[in-house]
Amino acid sequence: MTPIDIFSDAHLHSTYSDGTGTIEQMARAAIKKGLTTIAITDHMPLPFKTRYAMDKSRLQDYRNEIDKVRQQYCHKLNILTGLEIEYIPKIADWIEDIAAMGWDLLITSVHGLLVGDSHCMVNGNEKEFQNTLNHGFKGDIQALCRRYYQTLQTATSVHWFDITGHLDVIKKHNGGNRYFDETTPWYQALIEETLDVIKTHKIKMEINTAGLNHPVKVTYPSPWIITSAIKRDIPIVMGSDSHTPKTLGQYFDQTHDLIQ
Repeated sequence: MTPIDIFSDAHLHSTYSDGTGTIEQMARAAIKKGLTTIAITDHMPLPFKTRYAMDKSRLQDYRNEIDKVRQQYCHKLNILTGLEIEYIPKIADWIEDIAAMGWDLLITSVHGLLVGDSHCMVNGNEKEFQNTLNHGFKGDIQALCRRYYQTLQTATSVHWFDITGHLDVIKKHNGGNRYFDETTPWYQALIEETLDVIKTHKIKMEINTAGLNHPVKVTYPSPWIITSAIKRDIPIVMGSDSHTPKTLGQYFDQTHDLIQ
C-alpha cells in the first residue's frame, strides 16, 4: 500500500469560487495546522450560471494570487495551483481549453448532470437531489447512479486530470439507505467498474473527508470502496474539500487510523 500523506490537503476552495476564506487565509490556516502542502482547487468557470463556479474573468487573477501567496509562504508551505473541474461531456471543449492552461493539480468531479438543457444537481441540497432524481430521471435511482458513474468514468478516461474527487458523492443524502443500498450487486458493480477505469488510466483517488460533515456522515468514498481501491494499488490522496480555513485537514488523522 502506498503511504497516504496526511499532511497534504489536495482539495480547498477560496473566495474565488464558493469558499469563505481568501487564498492567504487558507495558507495561513494550513501552516497553523501543521500541513506541509495544500492545493487551491476552486471550482472551474462554467458557461452557465451556478452559485459556486468561478467567474471566468477572474481566472488569471486567481492564478496570479496563488503565485503571490506561494512566494510569500514558500519557506513554510508548498502551495499548488489547481482547479476542481466539473466534468460535463457536452462542454468538453470548454473544459479542455481550461485544463490546457497548465496546472499543478486538477481534480475531476461530477456535481451535476445535464438532462436536456437543464443542469441537475447531484452534489447539492436534498431538494435539488430529489428534483434531479424525480424530474431528471423519473424516480429511477439506478438510472441516475448509472449516469453519474458513467460520467465519472468518462472524465477519468480523457487524461486531463490528476485526481478523481469525492467519488461517491451521489450518496450525500443517502443516510439510512434512503435512496439506495450500497450493498446491492448493481451498485457495487458500478463502483468496481469505476475503480477499474481509475486504475487503468493511472490517476489518483481522493478520500474526501467533507462527507463526515454532510448528511450521510461518512467519507467519500465509503470505507469499503477505499478498501477496493487499495487492493488495486490506486494511489490515494487526502482532501478536506474545505470552504473555510477552520476545516483544512479535517478528520485526516482519524481517517488514516481507520485505513491502517
